[in-house]
Parts: sequence; structure tokens; C-alpha cells
Amino acid sequence: MNPYYGYTKGGDLVYKVLFVDDESMALELLKYILNWEELGFSVCAACWNGKEAVDAIDKYEPDVIITDIKMPVMDGLDLIEYARKHGKENIKFIVVSGYGEFEYAKKAMKYGVRFYLQKPILQEEIFEIIIEVKQQLDQIQREKEGTQMDQKVELNGALTHLIQGHDSKETFEYLKSFWDEDTLKMDWNCIVIELEPTGQLDIQDEFKNTRLKVRETIDKVVKGDFAYFTLEQRLNTFIILVSLKNENPHGSIINCLAQNIYQSLDFAFSAGFTIGVGENVVGIKSIKHSYITAVESLGHRFYRGLNCLIFYTEIKEKTFNFEFNEIFMSSKVFEAVEEVNSNKIKNIIDTTFEYFKIHRIHPDIVIMFTSNMICKINNLIYESDHKAKCFIDNHTIPELKEHERTMDKLKKFFEGFCICYCEYFIKIRNKNSESNVVKIEVFIKENYKRNITIRELSEKFYMHPTYMGKLFTRKFGMTFNEYIHGLRIEEGKRLMRTTNLKNHEIAEVLGYSNYSSFLKQFQKHTGIKPTEFRNSKRNL
Repeated sequence: MNPYYGYTKGGDLVYKVLFVDDESMALELLKYILNWEELGFSVCAACWNGKEAVDAIDKYEPDVIITDIKMPVMDGLDLIEYARKHGKENIKFIVVSGYGEFEYAKKAMKYGVRFYLQKPILQEEIFEIIIEVKQQLDQIQREKEGTQMDQKVELNGALTHLIQGHDSKETFEYLKSFWDEDTLKMDWNCIVIELEPTGQLDIQDEFKNTRLKVRETIDKVVKGDFAYFTLEQRLNTFIILVSLKNENPHGSIINCLAQNIYQSLDFAFSAGFTIGVGENVVGIKSIKHSYITAVESLGHRFYRGLNCLIFYTEIKEKTFNFEFNEIFMSSKVFEAVEEVNSNKIKNIIDTTFEYFKIHRIHPDIVIMFTSNMICKINNLIYESDHKAKCFIDNHTIPELKEHERTMDKLKKFFEGFCICYCEYFIKIRNKNSESNVVKIEVFIKENYKRNITIRELSEKFYMHPTYMGKLFTRKFGMTFNEYIHGLRIEEGKRLMRTTNLKNHEIAEVLGYSNYSSFLKQFQKHTGIKPTEFRNSKRNL
């Protein structure tokens, strides 16, 4: 274990990050890939496996752990499980895996891990994730520290603690200064509103106006007999905690209220949004459950689309699946891409995403699948054309994040990416095909005596076997196998004229596994048997 310590120049302690990987080069890359201190982090330790990391967790209490999935002694999944079982729920895990470790990454998601990097790690990808992690840590830190600035902020902190499950007696007593005890003990519900990021939200004044408009709409709708409070969480999230007097078992009051909020926002707000309504709970002390179920409802936006109202009561029995045949599906997509067949790509992507929808595959799994495919296709492009960096830079994983909120947007982005790849590859293929034909011909003439195949040629010259076969037929007027046999028979005739090798020895020299195959091809190309050919030459 190699400890590193970092502080800001002003002496303030920053968030601690721990690296775990059994590859020394990977640890060094993590150490230097970002300016951690500038981003507000200090590298507290770098460990070779999960067992070392357990000791580092107890010693340094890191805020963030970036861990490889597959390691000796103790792998990343066991490390995550250890942390969760030993009261380290607040540690933000970022898992790193290779192409062949998809199943491990899926299991990590079951432990609540939502940050995922794929080897080789790219600077822009880890930067995007670290910024998002820091925003979450900043939010947690602000909520921990609280503030005494004004009564509203204090109440915000108290209610935030409640939705996080910290139902202390002090918090409950504090809330009694705002609402009577009967109100605090009646039915409560949590409604979560998420605004979709748009270009205008990057402009500070526009963003302030948008948030103000949303809050005014909420205040206008939620009034009268309701005791409520609105929390503003992160830049685009509003959490409404509302008491429900005389709520009936069918939840008609909360349903009606949520519908009114939705309709008012839909009328006043032009950008996209989603509303998740949690499950009713008895007493504000239990509001965490309502909040969790509201957030869970938002997750179903992926298949429903934007500008929707989702009740937990509608989706509580509709669980997501984590399992599907990733290898089969990715091979189908990749095969169509390799063939540079746009129509086939569209059909397979349609079929694949329809499967995801019908079988309710977890959105994170669908996003990871798409991310994997983009990485593989970018790699295919780079192997075909090492000058393709410009194309790859414009089609990266960070761009994917802008389109992963719904399945339709993700599908449209991925399909566009694949079509764009086809157009790019057709361009470079046409440019290189003539020079490649010459190289292919030279390679075959140097190697035709061994068992070379069209697939070997395809891999060597970065072409799909189907396209290679068509190119070959167009150039030489015959199939690949016919061309190989033609070269072999011509060489066999030369050897019969100039050497004393026996016919079966010539067959072996030419690469035929047995004499009968040689005999068959010789007769096909010359119309006579090898012995007849040899005798005819002797009589001349």
C-alpha cells in the first residue's frame, strides 16, 4: 500500500480518494490522469487489492473509492459489499472494468454503485464522473453542516435529514415549532420533480427565472388544507413534502394534487420535466420511504419518456431486470456495423431496444450496453484508420450522457452514431480499396501454399469478410477459393515440369491435406489427371 496525502494550498482538508487496482500502471494512471488537488481531492492511498483497501478504509475513511472489479485476494465486488455491511454507505464507489467484465459491473449496480468506467480509462470520462461525484459530496457536506442563516434553511436541513432517514428526536421536536404534533403524525407523501437540462439552464439569469417559475407554480397549486414544504435539491430537483388530511385508501387526494401540479407545470414550463410520486406513509418520521419510492418512480422515465407523471403505486410491481444475453446482442449489432449495412443496423437496433423495453432491462444496464458498443465501434474505427481520432473525439461517452435520460433519446443517439460510422467507414474504405487490393494480391501469392482464409485476410486488412469477398470477386472475376486453387494448380504444373517430386508430394507442398483434394482441383482446372499431364510433357 502506497499512501499519498494532499491538502489545498490554504491548508483545508479536501475529499479523500482511494485507488484500488492490481496493476501498477493503472494505479499510476489514476494518480496522474487528473489534477486531483485542483479538483478538491486528496489521494489518501493506492492499494493493490481489496484486502489492502479494507485496511485503508478503516485508516483513512475515504470519501471516494475508484476500484478495479476483478482482482486477486479480494475483488472489487467483495470490497463494495464489505463497505456497505460495515456502515460505509456514504462512500462513493467508481468501478473500473474491462470489456470482458460486464457481468461483474452489473453486480456492482445491485450494491447501489452507479459510477462506471471502462478500461482503458479516458481523461474526459473520469473527469465528467469526478465532477458529478464532487457535486454530490458537496451537497452531502452542506446538508451535514447545515446553516443558521435563516429559519427556512434550518427547516430545509431538518427535512433533508428526515428523507435521508435521520429521524432523531431533536429533529421531530424542531418540526413541532412549524406544525402541530397531529399534523406530523398524519399521512405524508413525497413528490419529486426533476427538470431536464437544456441550453438555457446554463445561463444563470434564465436558470434563476426557471427555478422561480417552478416554485411559484408549486406554491400556487399546493395550498389550502395542505401542510407542505418544498426542498430545492441540486440544480434541477424539487422535493415536495406534503401532509394529507383525511386521505383515503385509494390515495385520491395525492393523485389529484399531483395531477394538478403536472398540468400547471406542463402549461407554464416549456422544457422537459418528470414527476415521481412516492408511496403514502403514516407520520413524517417515515417520509424517507416515500422519498425513496418517488425517486424509484422517476427511474421509469427511461421507458415512458419525458414530461410524464409516474405514481409509485403504478410501478411498484414492475421491477427492472438486470439479466440479458449481452454477448449475443452485442455480436448482432457489431456484425451489422462491421458489414457497414445501414438498414441492417437500424433493424437490429430497433429489435434490441424493443427487447429492452419488453423485458424491462434496467436503464443503467441499457446505458452500459450502449457505452460498451460505442467503445468497441470506436476501437474498430481506429484499427481501420489510425487517423480517425477526430471522428472518435466527436463521438465519445460524455456525449452519451446528454442522451441517456430516456430510451428513445438513447436509441436515436446510438443509431445516429452507427450510421455516422458507416458513412465514415465507406469514405475511408473507398479511399483505400485500390491500394489494399494490390497488398492483398501480394500477400496471397506469398502465402497461398498454406491454409489462409478469407477471415484471416479480413482481419489483416480491416475489412468485413462479406465486403472482402465482394471486393475479391469484382477485382479478379472469381471467388477467393477459386483464386487460391488456381495459383496452386499453376504451381503444381510447374513443379511437374521442372522437378522429380511425386504427385502426392506436390500436393503436400501446395498445402492440400490429401492427394484426392489435389486430384479433384487439378482435373477441374486442366481437364486431365496429374499423371496424364506429366506424361504429356514427357512426350514433347
